Amino acid sequence: MIRQLTRRIRRRMLVRAAVLLAAAAVLLALFAPELGMLAAPADLYTLDPAELEGRYVAARVDLIYALYAETVRGRGDRAQTVRREYIIPVGQDAFMGMEVTSGQIPAAQAVLETTAAVMRGEAGALDGSSLVVYGTVRQMDPYTRTFYEDVAGVSRFSAADQARFLPLVLVEGQVGRYSLPLLLAGLAAGAGCGLAGAVFLVRGLLCRGPVQPAAYLAGAAGDAAPLLDRELSDFYRQTPPVGRLRANCRWLLCEDGSASWLLYNRDVAWVYRRRSGRRQAVIVCARSPLGRRLRRRYCIPVHASGEAEAVLALLHPLLPEAVFGYRPRWEARYQADPARFCRQVKAEQAAARTAAARRAAQSGQASS
Repeated sequence: MIRQLTRRIRRRMLVRAAVLLAAAAVLLALFAPELGMLAAPADLYTLDPAELEGRYVAARVDLIYALYAETVRGRGDRAQTVRREYIIPVGQDAFMGMEVTSGQIPAAQAVLETTAAVMRGEAGALDGSSLVVYGTVRQMDPYTRTFYEDVAGVSRFSAADQARFLPLVLVEGQVGRYSLPLLLAGLAAGAGCGLAGAVFLVRGLLCRGPVQPAAYLAGAAGDAAPLLDRELSDFYRQTPPVGRLRANCRWLLCEDGSASWLLYNRDVAWVYRRRSGRRQAVIVCARSPLGRRLRRRYCIPVHASGEAEAVLALLHPLLPEAVFGYRPRWEARYQADPARFCRQVKAEQAAARTAAARRAAQSGQASS
């Protein structure tokens, strides 16, 4: 039986490892190419205009000719400008768009005002205002391109001059196909899946099975180990599970991965349901410590609706000597002496049932 449990645990871990490693491979295949762009941005002003599209670049912008679009969120007093798009020079005699986020808008406006003052003759030279932008150059969408060409007055120029206004925009914070936060999140998710997959793979390959059943049987089997192993194999094969529990008149087995556990029915003193928010579990308490490596309380995880009731209904007839239910005052009594606790509470419950039956009988005689 322990070999069967071990195989199931190993198989489960290896399946999880395969899923996580496959997810890591997909995420890294999607996001890793952009990581190279992020590590080595090109200088916008050293590239030929024909090479710009799709490149991740850095630009120190000290000339801005016009504002042609902005993105606003909210309405009325809550309206907030989150992005603005400007016309900037590129190459020897070409122009393109630049989209900056709200944090860069004040610096971009300062450069725009300085450029306008120089073009109007109000200033003799630029005052050194600039902003540094990192982002990816991509095609303008048709809607924004209309504003770009209207503000630049492209329709008034000759065909040769119109070709100088490139339908490209440098999008700040964009790294290839992804925004910088999305790229970092994707890489972190890929690395996390890969690390978790590697952990499950190593655990699956080195898995020796659940610790508790082997330690429990080592103390209980003695010379009868071969017969006991055969009995447990038959029990495991013939007993259908209820949730994660398999139980018959002799054994209880909870299958919970490496936390799986096994008990003789005679070693159970107390069974109760534990609730924590939406989570539930059935707790099985042993009569004795069962050895230094073994604990006294064992958990049967419950997930499906009604599963706790089904587990308790299965255990009631199989554990006639165990206490069912929970009272806070029972904790100290159980900790002091589990065996005595079981005898005392069972006696108290029997006395309470007898008293209730006597009262019911007296009530029936009085009514008659």
